Amino acid sequence: MTETTSHAADFRQPFVGYLPGYLAASKATAPGRPLQGVYDAALMEQWQGLLNSSASQDERLVHTFLERHPSLLPGAHSVDGDSGHSAFPMAVISKPKLPGLSDREPDFMWLATDSESLYPILIEIETPHKKWFHGDRAEIHSHFTHAQGQLAEWRAWFNRGHNRSAFLEYYEIPPELARRRLTPRFVLIYGRRDNYVNSQRRQEKRAELARADERLMSFDRLTPAKDGVLFSCVRKEQDGYRLVAVPPCLTIFNDGEDYQHVFGWEAALDACLDMAPSRREYLKNQLRLLTENPAAYVQARGGLRFRRPQWL
Repeated sequence: MTETTSHAADFRQPFVGYLPGYLAASKATAPGRPLQGVYDAALMEQWQGLLNSSASQDERLVHTFLERHPSLLPGAHSVDGDSGHSAFPMAVISKPKLPGLSDREPDFMWLATDSESLYPILIEIETPHKKWFHGDRAEIHSHFTHAQGQLAEWRAWFNRGHNRSAFLEYYEIPPELARRRLTPRFVLIYGRRDNYVNSQRRQEKRAELARADERLMSFDRLTPAKDGVLFSCVRKEQDGYRLVAVPPCLTIFNDGEDYQHVFGWEAALDACLDMAPSRREYLKNQLRLLTENPAAYVQARGGLRFRRPQWL
């Protein structure tokens, strides 16, 4: 891999997840919605630079980058296909806990849905520098085996006793979602594809590694998701979901029920320095309106109440 940056610290300055040049593009459309294509291009340039640098050996740095840009993480609309439903609570959850499990928690979790199932998608990230295979052989590396073992531990947790009901209670799953079939999925993001792509034997062996409910992928697979601008990053605390970060391209629905489960919007927006100031103020005002009055955009006509879906 080619070192694209002379100093690893560049990815920490002025802050982790900084997108050079994006603020100017954000100002060009502010306070209106930013252009997702412009954001995606700026994000991929910086993301590839990070992956190809020695800085990405620091898993904490990679984790923080993904908190700020959650559209890179697979699973917002499930990993079994594009469900068309949004994840609850319009965010990925960082460092989610499994009640009663004291060992290492997942790095991230989406609560994806479709009309029949609720999919907790638990994601383990390692680093792009870890190897799938030893040396020139097709022998699975012990680092990979250990990482995949984390997925097995979480699967075992979901299969024990009352843990599923404890999970629904801890994550404050709304009743309409809690009634759906709970179908966990487990994702491991690990290494780079150049460790196996040029060897047919390695590719064949890698293809047999994942269990039915697992998805194993290299960091090269991570690209901005469709409608990824809708999702932020939160942590689950005792009093609800607290914002960790919002992406600089954040776009919201005009339905307050999507945002009432989360607190800390103003602080998170103030910390999003890649977003134009006028856009930040616009979103603060809209989120304040929607959380105080979820039906703010509902209209009445002829005795009927309706809301025309709109992205703000």
